[in-house]
Amino acid sequence: MKRICFSVLLLALMLIGAKTTLAQSFNAGLIAGATFSQVDGDSYYGFHKVGFTAGTYVSLPVANHFALQMELKYTQMGAHSSAKEIIENNYLAYNLRLHYAEIPLMLRYDFGHFTVYGKPLDNLALELGLSLDFLLKYRGEIEAATQTWRLNFFSVTGNFGLHYAFTKHLGIGARMMYSITPMQTNPNPLRLFDHSYNKVIQITLTYNLFSPLR
Repeated sequence: MKRICFSVLLLALMLIGAKTTLAQSFNAGLIAGATFSQVDGDSYYGFHKVGFTAGTYVSLPVANHFALQMELKYTQMGAHSSAKEIIENNYLAYNLRLHYAEIPLMLRYDFGHFTVYGKPLDNLALELGLSLDFLLKYRGEIEAATQTWRLNFFSVTGNFGLHYAFTKHLGIGARMMYSITPMQTNPNPLRLFDHSYNKVIQITLTYNLFSPLR
């Protein structure tokens, strides 16, 4: 995890240093925010696991109102039992902490074709894409006792969200993320529906270093 954090910091410093020379060719910036997670397939429900995400991005316009955005982020996911599940369903206390390096590739569409009271909506963007997720480490606990599970090192996640630019450089984003490939695979290949999948709501602030946010 230290290597990933160092890589994110190094990339951020490189982007800041390149600001004056590259501002006309592409956009780049910083991302930070919160995650609310659960794992489909573990019998527990609700986005009770709270974590954070942070990283950098670069965005390149590819057509009128369209852009490709690539990101590098450290993201916490996982699952956590709720008090209601423990009391009403007699579930065991459960806590799963997942630490991922995320590489999302997003297609962004701004709503500049649409107007409200004569003002174009190019400060509002739709985001759709995939991310490659690499598990850095995890910690699982049941009744405060550490558990060992076989989790997949690599998974692919679908991302869908909206981004709104408050100012030329500051914006807020909301995404729904769901694993396309399982984060944990049942060792019995015949039990295809017993796999587990990450399900995450991600709320982030973005700070654009170069051109105004679109």
